[in-house]
Parts: sequence; C-alpha cells; structure tokens
Amino acid sequence: MKRLMILTGCLLGFFVMLTGSSLAVSKEYLFPPASYKPSCDTSKTTICTIELWLAHKHKKQKKEIKGFLKSKSLKVLHHTIQFWRRGNGHPPTNIAIGSAISAEDARLAIDIALKYNDTVDTLILRPLNPPNYVAIATSAWDEESEVSIKPEELEKLRDPKLTTEEFHSLYYELTNEAGIKRDVFY
Repeated sequence: MKRLMILTGCLLGFFVMLTGSSLAVSKEYLFPPASYKPSCDTSKTTICTIELWLAHKHKKQKKEIKGFLKSKSLKVLHHTIQFWRRGNGHPPTNIAIGSAISAEDARLAIDIALKYNDTVDTLILRPLNPPNYVAIATSAWDEESEVSIKPEELEKLRDPKLTTEEFHSLYYELTNEAGIKRDVFY
C-alpha cells in the first residue's frame, strides 16, 4: 500500500511537471461561499477595495495614479494610496488578491504593482483577505502570511488566457493553501 501511495505521488508530480498545472481544485476552496455579498457593484470591476503602499518617489504622481484607478472603475478613497516614508527603504514587494477577484482584474492589479512597486515576489494567502480586496505592498501581515514566488510563476499568473477559475487555482497552488488550516476571516 505504501509503495502504491508513493507511486501515485510520483505520477502526480510528473504530471504537474509535464503540464505545468495540477488537477482542478474544488471551487469551494477557490471562491467565497454563495452567501457572500460583495460590498460594491461588481458589474464594472470585481475589486471593491484596493490599497497601495508605494515608494516615496511616486508621491508627486498621486493625482495621476488616482485618476488611473478611477478610470478602471476602482473606488478611490483618501487612504487608498499611501506612501512609504522617505528613508525607510522600499515598500514590501507583495500582493494580496481576494478570492472573488476576476482574472482580468487580478492581472490589472499585478500590472499596477509592477508599474508602481517595481516587482512582485510574494503572494499573500487569499483566506486572510476579503474576497473583493487587493493590496499592493501591504505590511499588514507577517512573513508566515506570505509565500515567495519566482518571476516565471508571476508570469503564469499574468497569462491572459487564464480564466478566473484557472487563475485562482494557480494562486491556490502557488501559495500552498491546501496545507493551511482553513479559517473563515470574512
């Protein structure tokens, strides 16, 4: 029996290496429950709340960045865009993408992070954030809430061919959410 389990694991690993993806993840782990109601009208965008912490060098671009976010139908509050204090180094290079964000909006968020925060090298675990939420360069979570990713993995997430389900399945796999205790935060 033990040999059969090892063989099955090896075959699954071989399949993942050959195809670049694993078997589909159950939707119950990818998306919020049917009872969830978003806090905004999702007919234009699935991002109800976006927060950005940017390098101080972008402070003079705040009006331009706000205009860009509004042009994408994103709700912009006074505190939506915050700037890392001068002299405190570079903001974190992470991104949090909620489980109800469409693949198109998720790619937009990643593009914003790359444009204004230079890189994305860690993902924040999805269960820690509201479903329609995106945070770029957040320091709200500890290191155990972040999972390092390689540039080629980020490029896979940016693939315009990915459906929303495929995007979240890949995010789920990259963050190894299957190995994390499932608690409901929101």
